[in-house]
Amino acid sequence: MKQHTLGTLLALGLSFSAVSQADYFRDDFSWGINGNIWFARVGDNGSPFGCTFSPNMITPSSHGITLALEQGQCSELQSRNSYRHGRVQGSLKTGNTPGTVASIFTYTSWWDEPERAWQEIDIEFLPSLGNVVHTNVIYQPYDGEYQSWEQDIDLTPYGLNIQQNLLTIGFEWGEQQIRWFVYDADGFEQTIRTVYKASGTGPLAADQIPAYAWPVDHAKIMINHWHGDNSEEAGYFPGHYSGEAAWAYYDFIEYIPH
Repeated sequence: MKQHTLGTLLALGLSFSAVSQADYFRDDFSWGINGNIWFARVGDNGSPFGCTFSPNMITPSSHGITLALEQGQCSELQSRNSYRHGRVQGSLKTGNTPGTVASIFTYTSWWDEPERAWQEIDIEFLPSLGNVVHTNVIYQPYDGEYQSWEQDIDLTPYGLNIQQNLLTIGFEWGEQQIRWFVYDADGFEQTIRTVYKASGTGPLAADQIPAYAWPVDHAKIMINHWHGDNSEEAGYFPGHYSGEAAWAYYDFIEYIPH
């Protein structure tokens, strides 16, 4: 089933309040960064990141935006506002430079509010892994143990190649489940992964996340493109980086609140 856009719903005669809330946005980055929605990150994250985020590595155009990287420099946009349950989606295409990551994700942690847990939902593309999307949910309490629930999904069965196709992908974040989806080569939405909030304290199923680790706080929506530092940790994620320049093109980003 194809996804109805906000404009389609309005054309069907539904009021704005019936289909969205004030937090809704869709940005195609036409001729610049919308300062009401985004700001360009300056700084670094430490290992395994091997670069410093710089606004100079971001290039808008008449439609869409390119997040570039080169050895030591990379790029990131963060939303000014924080968002909660809803649909986060975008359209992007990347190059094929091993050791790099292009992503769409939600993020909050103790950097946003003292002693808040790190909570993150990820869509990431790593050329080192091939034609797959890396999905993940991350949880770490302040001064506590890091935990993640990762799964790589091959895009080939959907007729897609992240280096060849402009790919539309996203996730639905709800109170009880998170569902990742992609639009296949024929334009139809396909669910590629679903995880559920565990309701008890017993053993977890493969598609469950413990209730204490479920993302519950408002989070920023972020896109970035970065390379690893070739440390031991970076050998696993994102793989060896040989110093090449690289790019990731984003056609749009959209948030539809529940």
